[in-house]
Amino acid sequence: MNDLKFAFRQLLKNPGCTAVAMLTLALGIGGTTAIYSVVNAVLLDPVPGPEPDRLLQIAERNYSSRDQKPFFGGVSPPVLEGLRVTQEFFSDFAVINGRMLERKTEDFTEEISGALVSPNFFTLWNVPTLLGRTFAKDEAVPLDRNEKPERDSVIVLSYTLWKSLLNGDRGAIGKTLELSGRQFTVIGVMPRHFEFPHGYTRFWVPAEDPRWVPNSMTGPNIRVLARLKSGATVEQAQAMLDTVAQRLIQDHSNTWGYPDEWRRRPGGLGFWIRPVRIAFQESYGSEDLRRTLFGLLAAIGFVLLIVCANVANLTLARVERRQQELAVRSALGAGRFRLMRQLLTESVLLACVGGLGGLVVAVWGMKLLMILVPESMPRLKAIQVDAHILGIALLVSVATGLLFGLAPALRAGKTRLNEALKQSSTGTTATAWQRRFRGALVVAQFALALVLLTGAGLMIQSVVRLLHVNPGYDPENLLRVYVNLPWQKYAFPHREPRNLLLAQLHERLAALPGVKAVGLDKQNFSHDFKITDSSPPVNLYSFGCGVEESDLFRSMRVPLLAGRALNKSDVAGDYFFQRDVVEGTSAVVVNETMARLCWPGESPIGKTFRGAHERAKRKYEVVGVVGDIRDYRYDQKVNPTFYWPYQEFDLSGMAPAFVIRTAVEPGTLVPAIRRELKAAEPAMNTPRITAFRQVLYDATQAHRTYMLFLVVFASIGLLLSAIGIYGVLAYSVTRRTREIGIRMALGAERRQVLGLIMTEGARLIVMGTAAGLLAAFWLTRLLQKQLFEVSPTDPAVFAGVVLLLLAVAFLACLIPARRAARVNPMEALRYE
Repeated sequence: MNDLKFAFRQLLKNPGCTAVAMLTLALGIGGTTAIYSVVNAVLLDPVPGPEPDRLLQIAERNYSSRDQKPFFGGVSPPVLEGLRVTQEFFSDFAVINGRMLERKTEDFTEEISGALVSPNFFTLWNVPTLLGRTFAKDEAVPLDRNEKPERDSVIVLSYTLWKSLLNGDRGAIGKTLELSGRQFTVIGVMPRHFEFPHGYTRFWVPAEDPRWVPNSMTGPNIRVLARLKSGATVEQAQAMLDTVAQRLIQDHSNTWGYPDEWRRRPGGLGFWIRPVRIAFQESYGSEDLRRTLFGLLAAIGFVLLIVCANVANLTLARVERRQQELAVRSALGAGRFRLMRQLLTESVLLACVGGLGGLVVAVWGMKLLMILVPESMPRLKAIQVDAHILGIALLVSVATGLLFGLAPALRAGKTRLNEALKQSSTGTTATAWQRRFRGALVVAQFALALVLLTGAGLMIQSVVRLLHVNPGYDPENLLRVYVNLPWQKYAFPHREPRNLLLAQLHERLAALPGVKAVGLDKQNFSHDFKITDSSPPVNLYSFGCGVEESDLFRSMRVPLLAGRALNKSDVAGDYFFQRDVVEGTSAVVVNETMARLCWPGESPIGKTFRGAHERAKRKYEVVGVVGDIRDYRYDQKVNPTFYWPYQEFDLSGMAPAFVIRTAVEPGTLVPAIRRELKAAEPAMNTPRITAFRQVLYDATQAHRTYMLFLVVFASIGLLLSAIGIYGVLAYSVTRRTREIGIRMALGAERRQVLGLIMTEGARLIVMGTAAGLLAAFWLTRLLQKQLFEVSPTDPAVFAGVVLLLLAVAFLACLIPARRAARVNPMEALRYE
């Protein structure tokens, strides 16, 4: 206890040194803990419960239709039936089928995304409910032809749906919700962080397996999760699945549809199996997130190294100033172990206080880092402070302080009292080894700070360029209104009622006060086309667009580069669903990217192309070329695209959308737009209304947050480096006060003394800059995928960073140098 009291007094005795050490420890420990905690919970170890690697996902071996890359999706109903009867290596087997259920509101029909799951779904995870319970084995309900519950059932809500529908009522258990014409009794609410199989999952309903209806086909969209039995291996499970695949091929040799689909796949019908955690690492947006978080983890690792170097310098300086005290205590009988224990107590106390500050920084940092996690990513674990990494970061910092604090204590036990008093009175300079070592620490800090600053500078440059990209249209005062029409009423073959409704909606929206222009937009899927009969297929995207009064390009202000726009005479007659098999010619407008790709160096006007499949007869004739459009992201890849009248599309793909140009603030028109949509079609699902400018800006969130973190880390590194070089020079001036006084007494001028100290600092700066530049030229290449139109070795950024560092370092050198130049020789000679 006495050691603790004395340690506390010693820290208070040097408040400046103590405050700097505590702040640096808090930033290093807290930042490292926050970033690793997010990385671990979201990507590295996202599955709760024991033996997470034994929880597997099973999927049919499938490939994307566009580029034939492996696609890990799910299984189809007949395959699920085959898997159900063969489970000797699995102790648990659960099915997840994503589904939308409708809820009537005062204005529209709201679609809610959720999942129909096996009753044992929640037993796979070690996650307790926030309220109520999960499903019993006998609560599964059968599904109808549309794969929706045939009768009333129970339901477990997500935290988000519980808050929005039931206002977070803790008495919600037992209440009923009407969804898709059925009554669902709420039996449980999951915690905030639980969202699986994707981030938009709002409910879970216990359901039987989807029925397989002969002579109909459903894609492999059903997710299957299984837990390996104790003692079973993945290899045994894979061998069993291979046997199941062969049996399915034999059993369904005369079945319509599926055998043909299986034969078209490379390798035929087969299965892939992988740990469930891999699904988190390969979900939408996870690649960017992984790259971002690991980049930040590397950056905060640099900061932690700078912190350790700074703590080492501070500790060395603090303990060396106490050499006389340590020598006196040793002479009075204190053994070497007793001195080491005292310094150990001080270091541990300082580290504990810094660790508490680090805990605060970690909690704050995790909240900020959550901005980077895409809403669509699945979540099972709460993101909380990782105690292991907090302990490791704390230990690294403590070990640094102990290593550089105990070494002088060991030496103190060997120092004679008269020598220590003599050194104290003469104020001799530090030994050559001490100067070199402290200088090396400053050089390392300086080099690490330069790397961090270069990364931050590159990201700033990248974000600036990203925000100044021309999206190809004018996004100001521009709204997109997605119209979610009732599928049964307006899907194929109900083309005329759908087109009539869209025309009526166009008239209503165009007549609203403040509306300048209204266009129509309909995105479809991509398909392969042939530019000439002998050319290889090219994958092209097709969009439906309004013509004449509903011209999409006029409302968006997209430039027409060549040819003409589409008009009503270009709208085809009765064929639209399988139009490619019908002979004829359709007029289309292509974007600039498609024109360059398909007809390089030529005018595309008048050129034709057709579908790549063997039955394609219809030709598409290019009548116009428009500029490229980036409507979702500034860094969006522009695909080769052609546009044709929306009247010829069905409802597959994206919902049709109105693009509205306003003369007033777009948000003020949203209530009026919703009223007109409701009046035209009361059964319409809730429309989604977005502002183009806001969508583009929100898409830069990850870049901006990454930039912010790098700027913060780089600023911390720069500050600590400046403190380091200032501390070394200030300590040197203090130790050399008597020497400087003698020099000035013998005739040295102030500018010579100033130059002496500045030269010492300049040597450290030059070495740190050289080492930092070498490291930055290599390490910044790792940022390549994060940068937008910026080279990782951009000379302007490197030059700016070096100038900034030199300016800060010059100030850090100038302050102790000016103090040395103002030393009074007479006072210096009496200095102790």
